[in-house]
Amino acid sequence: MDNLNVKKKEQELNRLKRDIQRDSQKERKLRTHYLIQKGALLESYFDIKDLSVDETEELLKELASTVKKIRGQNN
Repeated sequence: MDNLNVKKKEQELNRLKRDIQRDSQKERKLRTHYLIQKGALLESYFDIKDLSVDETEELLKELASTVKKIRGQNN
């Protein structure tokens, strides 16, 4: 009987590990989807398809201060 309880506990532990792993994968997929959507919006609105990642970062750095100022005025 003890051996059966140990097996059941091991099975339950394995099931919980799989559930955690599945949830983690789901969260990663959602974040990836979110980031792709944001990137696509940036490309579309700023017409930056031809810019490299570094060039895009520089553009966003330049725009960030302006956006922060505007947001500060609206609060």
